[in-house]
Amino acid sequence: MATPRKNWEAEWKKVSAESRKLAKRANQRLVRLERYSEREGMGDITKFAYAKAQQYIKTNLGTGRSGKGRYKENVKLYDISTGSKQLTGEELYKANVMIQRQRIKAMQEFLAFQSSTLGQSRTGPKTEGIAKIYDKRTRTLNEKIRQRYGAEFEYTDNDLKRFFDSKKQAKLEKIVGSDMMFVVAKVIKKNNLKSNKRDLQKFMKNHIDLGQYDITEADLEAQKGETYQDYLTRMQNFMDLTGDDVLNDMVIKALKAGINVNNIFI
Repeated sequence: MATPRKNWEAEWKKVSAESRKLAKRANQRLVRLERYSEREGMGDITKFAYAKAQQYIKTNLGTGRSGKGRYKENVKLYDISTGSKQLTGEELYKANVMIQRQRIKAMQEFLAFQSSTLGQSRTGPKTEGIAKIYDKRTRTLNEKIRQRYGAEFEYTDNDLKRFFDSKKQAKLEKIVGSDMMFVVAKVIKKNNLKSNKRDLQKFMKNHIDLGQYDITEADLEAQKGETYQDYLTRMQNFMDLTGDDVLNDMVIKALKAGINVNNIFI
């Protein structure tokens, strides 16, 4: 018995309807992520599923003047030719079905990412969303910090978002490592440390106990022509910021590299 020929026109109508539905849903999610990213400390939520979606759209669909890509909600039958032959009839419908199936697959992948959602959907499948991802990351990080350094260096969700939003985060990681960067950043924030001579000199005068060291108030003055890095080197032995010599050295190293309270949490 012969296998019945597939009705590609009917298949086209089916996949085009599904594609329109998914595009509308995916675009709504893109817009929500964009709006949420404008909140303080949430700038990097567009670095995960959103960024992958935008790359796909830019490569395969193009973007408008705003530069913010959207999936195609207006699904139409494309004119397609192979060499000198213009496809018509069932061949044309079949070729368009293949195009839409690829787009459907891409949209399904985007919608399946936990980082494409802000939280659990009321009507859709249960997903943790970007807020839960941050919450889990914060709890895991704080557990490690608490065991090694104590609760005073713990992070809030907002701390973590602001830290990863900073352009200096990657630089700090290279300097002190992926584990220590969180503690070093917290010490810098806690002590309001800045990387210039005037503010560092003020910090030294307010925090160094002259009676504990063989130095005078004049020694705390920055010398003429002395860079802030040179000043830190001269003051390093009198700066006990953490009670841990290794951690103190890492904080000094970060400050010398220009990392300070104004640029490590934004």
